[in-house]
Amino acid sequence: MRLEMSVKLRQSHRDLSTHLSIHHPATGLFGKSGAGKSSVLGFIAGTVLPQSGRIVLNDSVLFDSQKGILMPPEQRPVGSVLQMDFANPAETVHNNLTMAFQLTPAHRRIFNLDFLIGLLELETVLGQAIALLSVGERQRVALARAMLKSPQLLLLDETFAAIGNVYRQPLLPLLKRLQQELGVAVIYASHSLGEILGLTDQLIVLQQGKVLYSGCLFEVAKRQDLLHYLGLRQLDNVLTLTLRGHDHASGISLADNFGVLLTLPLRASQPVGSQTQVSIRANDIALSRRYIEGISIQNQLKGRICALISSGESLLVQVDCGSTLLVEITPAACKNMGLAEGEEIYCLIKTHSITYLSELALPVVSHGESRYSLSAA
Repeated sequence: MRLEMSVKLRQSHRDLSTHLSIHHPATGLFGKSGAGKSSVLGFIAGTVLPQSGRIVLNDSVLFDSQKGILMPPEQRPVGSVLQMDFANPAETVHNNLTMAFQLTPAHRRIFNLDFLIGLLELETVLGQAIALLSVGERQRVALARAMLKSPQLLLLDETFAAIGNVYRQPLLPLLKRLQQELGVAVIYASHSLGEILGLTDQLIVLQQGKVLYSGCLFEVAKRQDLLHYLGLRQLDNVLTLTLRGHDHASGISLADNFGVLLTLPLRASQPVGSQTQVSIRANDIALSRRYIEGISIQNQLKGRICALISSGESLLVQVDCGSTLLVEITPAACKNMGLAEGEEIYCLIKTHSITYLSELALPVVSHGESRYSLSAA
């Protein structure tokens, strides 16, 4: 997927000037409330009209102010679930979805209509007018309609939050299959890292419509200015681990870090064999010259000191434990322990000092035919 956008829109209360380039099949738009996430999705979907600029999706020019090109929303190869639903409120759910299905050329249809109705549990509301639906029901109808369009790009605006977590589990693997098997790209806008990380670790951080950062989450973790803007705690160490098991009796999950098992807070809902990202603050790690028996700290990682870095009143010890860890101690502790580069050391980490990145979130400031039918399996 290739999306190039450079647009401007002047409004009474703010000016939006957005320049972005996306080449990843799944991208998260991340930012505070009012950062411009919904406006950016609206530009792409065609529900928000820029005053100037150009938007190109793959080989389709969606908007070009200089050439006078404005592709109508219904003709764009884009499916969208936005916070504002533009469906006819008097239309029944059944008619709305049937029309979306019939307007999609038969050779492009990905989904069977009945499959999506069952997946999103819409059977009981098919005869109701859209105006009578709850917010969650309306969002589920919008999601079904967007997917029936068999788009090249699917835009989701806080969708999991709106439809509820009960639908998140079957939808996440379905969206990933859309990306991997059928080339349907997804852009997910949210203030929640957890929702985005279910789909991707590729982020675009927005402020007033401007791109502050575009790239991998792990690079964001190194940028204290971005963390401060997003209201996130300091992320000194970010590790990608493979889950190996769950011990309910002990209240822990076990994960592999370069052949060394780590104990994490219990998250039995995460499948064994899947990968997870965790954060450990530098000042939540202690150092020891030797392995210590008979203490409550269960994670003791053996490593080698790569560097000693002065950092104001603190000192950062860079330790290679397979992955690199930064440990914050005082200069006095370093002197008393006689630490030097190249020496072996143990990093001691309490289980509950480990945070799952998927659980980090910003505070909410406001507010039977031959065609292919995907299964949730």
